[in-house]
Amino acid sequence: MNRNHLPELVRTLHALGTFGDRLDPATATDEQLAIVARAIEEARRLVAAAKGPANRCPRHPGAPGDPTEGGRCLFCARRPNAATRTDTPTADVLAAIQAHGEEEAARRHGARAVTLALAVAGRGSHLNPTTIRRRTQELTP
Repeated sequence: MNRNHLPELVRTLHALGTFGDRLDPATATDEQLAIVARAIEEARRLVAAAKGPANRCPRHPGAPGDPTEGGRCLFCARRPNAATRTDTPTADVLAAIQAHGEEEAARRHGARAVTLALAVAGRGSHLNPTTIRRRTQELTP
């Protein structure tokens, strides 16, 4: 089941329900009936879409679709963004870490870029904070 279409289906069904109150068999016009017919067809289309799979991703069947990416797999839709974030120069990532902290740098450049930058800087549990700051400053232009 693809739940991405359910909110729109609910709105369409509510709109259809209001036609019952507004239509009078004695005064109904062809235009009003055409509007009802379009709403019914829209509801049928949405039901068919909701009955389908959440996405057609072979790697993540049943994963939710990303509405901003046209219903693509939510997991795969985010993958290209993470991959492009690692193209940031290490010096820029290290400068962001020093200025704003690891969390903010990860938000800006991606967790992978921060991890790679820290590895290049030689940050490890065996180093003390003074050594980390010095090495970060050495790598920052």
